[in-house]
Amino acid sequence: MQRTRGSDHRPWYAWALFVIRVLMGAFFLMEGIQQLVNGYIGSDKLAEKFRKADPIPPYDWLIDHVFLKIDDPLTVLVIVGELAVGAALVLGLLTRLTALVALFMNVNFLLLNGLHLSSGGVDAAFVVGEGLLLLFASHQALSLDELLVRRGVLPLGANNPPGPAGL
Repeated sequence: MQRTRGSDHRPWYAWALFVIRVLMGAFFLMEGIQQLVNGYIGSDKLAEKFRKADPIPPYDWLIDHVFLKIDDPLTVLVIVGELAVGAALVLGLLTRLTALVALFMNVNFLLLNGLHLSSGGVDAAFVVGEGLLLLFASHQALSLDELLVRRGVLPLGANNPPGPAGL
């Protein structure tokens, strides 16, 4: 499909990926900001979440023997990760790398929350969305990645190689 300057005729799936990316990014930002505002840093609120969780075995062992022992630095890491992933997704910056980091985070959240629809449903939906962004990042609309590729800052293929034929 050829585009003329000043027009933006993108296929529907480019806009669907844009919506998925921005909504997930906004959710990550909201979670990170909420944890900052609620005083997670320097408190034992993350450790409380770990203790109340219904993790999938053997993830419960990892919580008891690793995460609860490092909950202070882990709290900071989670909040910084949520804010960084959220901002990068909203902007469409290094989308594949960001989606990979987000996927890692959400798989951990899913294992922590269990496979219950009420607690793990959002995490499972995010895993699917992040998988779509990993596979089809080169087809998304309105991203900084696209601008950086056009300006030669990101080489074509470094972050957004051409996707499958027909998409």
